[in-house]
Amino acid sequence: MNRLPAHLTQPGLARLTVEATDEDTVLAVAGRLIACHNLTGASEPYRVPGEDGVRVQLYGDAVPLAP
Repeated sequence: MNRLPAHLTQPGLARLTVEATDEDTVLAVAGRLIACHNLTGASEPYRVPGEDGVRVQLYGDAVPLAP
């Protein structure tokens, strides 16, 4: 039985979490990754209760972007 989330059911797909101390930094890093890799836009920044930092999630495909 496949226990992977629905968005990760095919080979080559991945979810990335970017974590930083503040929203500006996490969004800047996510933006740079998006610019050069085959990734979705970043999720809304979120915090995990009881943990430091702010996070965003991106989803990617192993197929590179065309030059």
